[in-house]
Amino acid sequence: MSVPMLVHEGHASARRFFTRANARSYNSVVRVATFGQDFAWKHEIINAVGSSKSVLELACGTGVLSSMLVVTDKTVVGIDLTFEYLQASRRELHAVIAQGTAEVLPYRNESFDAVASSYMAKYVDLQRVVDECWRVLRPGGVAVFHDFTYPSGVTRSLWDAHFAVLRLAGRLVTSWRMVFEQLDDLIKNSDWIDQTKSALHSRGFRNVDCRYYTAGTAGIVSAEKP
Repeated sequence: MSVPMLVHEGHASARRFFTRANARSYNSVVRVATFGQDFAWKHEIINAVGSSKSVLELACGTGVLSSMLVVTDKTVVGIDLTFEYLQASRRELHAVIAQGTAEVLPYRNESFDAVASSYMAKYVDLQRVVDECWRVLRPGGVAVFHDFTYPSGVTRSLWDAHFAVLRLAGRLVTSWRMVFEQLDDLIKNSDWIDQTKSALHSRGFRNVDCRYYTAGTAGIVSAEKP
């Protein structure tokens, strides 16, 4: 029986942003656009995953985080909406991957020790995702969510200036034009951290924790299933 694919504005944004045209350049663009902080943030995700042995990565994309998890001797399964990104990940990733949505996971109950995601939270129905994380996690399992956040204070001016530069860059790198033109507004309008914490608490997760990184430009929310 096929699993129904939920479609909403978050999915529509993800499908507009991540396409066949920019799948091969994704890793390089993220590294440059975040001034290398992407690598540091993913290490923080791995720290939050801790000693978990089997990990499901939601929105695994080209497999950057999954590859880093595999190096730490974890068994990794990945799922992503965009087929072309999964194709790109297959060239280097030693993990089981599937196309699908984090909101309707095609995995059995209590299949994983941890569920992790990077840059996904602003695109999804977080209550549905948290419910699915609860279902597929074993008791004692951890859920980890990472994404961009809109900073405050002086950092906000620098952040806005950075995206102004990215908009100009998008005029030259046409495969990334839509992302660079729209991503900043998506981040500004997202309250994914509060939504994630609320969903985790309401579902029964414990030890819900939120930490900010790089002057408030990224955040990680983690929690444990009792």
